[in-house]
Order: sequence, then structure tokens, then C-alpha cells
Amino acid sequence: MKYIVVIVLFFCFPVFASEGNFNDIFKKANNFYKRGMYQKALDSYKLIEENAYKSSELYYNMANTYAKLNKFGYAILYYEKSLLLNPNNGDAQYNLNIVNKKNIDKIINEAGKAEMAGVNEIYNFLRGLYTPFLIYVFVIFWIPVWLILIFKKFGKFKSNAYTFLAILFVLVSMFNLILIAGNYYALNEIKLGVAVISEINVIDGPDESYKEIFKIHEGLKVRITDERENWYRIMLPNGNVGWVKKSDLKKI
Repeated sequence: MKYIVVIVLFFCFPVFASEGNFNDIFKKANNFYKRGMYQKALDSYKLIEENAYKSSELYYNMANTYAKLNKFGYAILYYEKSLLLNPNNGDAQYNLNIVNKKNIDKIINEAGKAEMAGVNEIYNFLRGLYTPFLIYVFVIFWIPVWLILIFKKFGKFKSNAYTFLAILFVLVSMFNLILIAGNYYALNEIKLGVAVISEINVIDGPDESYKEIFKIHEGLKVRITDERENWYRIMLPNGNVGWVKKSDLKKI
């Protein structure tokens, strides 16, 4: 019972924000949410989103509202979007773990599951890196290198100490650059999507004339490996691949 109460509390109180030109609409949506008028709350949140406004708080509130409306595919989608903008949003991660349990798909290929889990872990780690911070660290680490070069010129450093410190700072800088590149790759090259309807027919080509090869269900997170007009090519956690309509799957 305590576990249920904790879940309800997290879903009952959305995050409040007071930024941007949509503050009044945001407050209005929050009030609808508190009064249990979830569809009206969602309509107001979507009005803000449709005007190209993005924030972790907005997506978090939308996810909570979708969860209240039992649209768990969209709830998962928007918790993921919230975490994409703020990987440290513990409430979003907590609620995401809860709604993920609603997913009825059971991937039985353990090797494939482990492989996809590894991809997800790497993706989550890299997307959580704050690129400006990494650049800042890169610059900070190069300052001592230049100081060492200056002091060495005036005989302030012994050769061995200079060599060791220079190599150390270069290695740290190279590692930092790798993290920056990885962060960019995770945010721009690794494309993930979430199934948002109850059942999706996955076919073996980007056209309705192709045959069905398996089904997936609402809430399953997959990797998008290609796209053609109105179709996505997806990879499941077990390694299975196929094509789905774009209207049935939404990018994170």
C-alpha cells in the first residue's frame, strides 16, 4: 500500500515553472491537472509544445498527464524527452521505471537483450554529459600545460616532471574530447523511439505490401536505424529488425 501511495504522490503533483511566454497557460494546465481534468490539462500543455517551447518540466508534466489518461506509450515517450533535457530529473526517472512495467512485450533473446541494454546504458551515459562543462574542463586542463611550457623555458621545471605532467594533461584532454564526441553522437546519431499505440504490426519492408513478421506493443523502446518517407526501420532489444509506420512510433 505504501508503494502505491508513493506512486500516486509522484503522479499527482507536476513540476511548476514560471518561465517563458507560456506561463499563464502552464499554470492553467497545472490547475486542470490538480482538479483531475487531465484531458484539458494535456490540451493546454500541447498548446505550449506546439509553439516550439521545450523544457524538461513541460515534458515531465505531459508524461504524468498521459499516465493519468492510461496512455503509457506517450507517458514513456515524454519521460524520456524530459530526461533528454535534464538527465538528473530523478522524479522523471522514477516514474519512467514505473510506467515501463506496463509494457507487455517480453523479449526472450537474452543475448540480444543484453546487447541492447548495453547500447541504452552507453546512450544514457553519453547523453547525460553536459557538453559545455566538458569543453570547460578541456580548457582548464590545457591551462597548466601552457604554464608548464612557460616555466620550463625559464628553468623552473625539471625535464622528467615536465614530461610526466605534459603527457598526463594531454591524455586527460584526449579523453575529454572523446567524451565530447560521444555526447554529440548520442544526441544526434543514436535515434530511439517509443511505440505509442496498443499494437503495431512490424513488416519486412517500407511498404504495406510487405508481410508481417512480428508485433510490438505500446511502450516498447526501440532503436531507429533508418527511415523512408512514412516508415521507420527499427531494431528490437533482441536484435529483430523490421519496418513500422511513423504514425505508430514517436522519436524521443
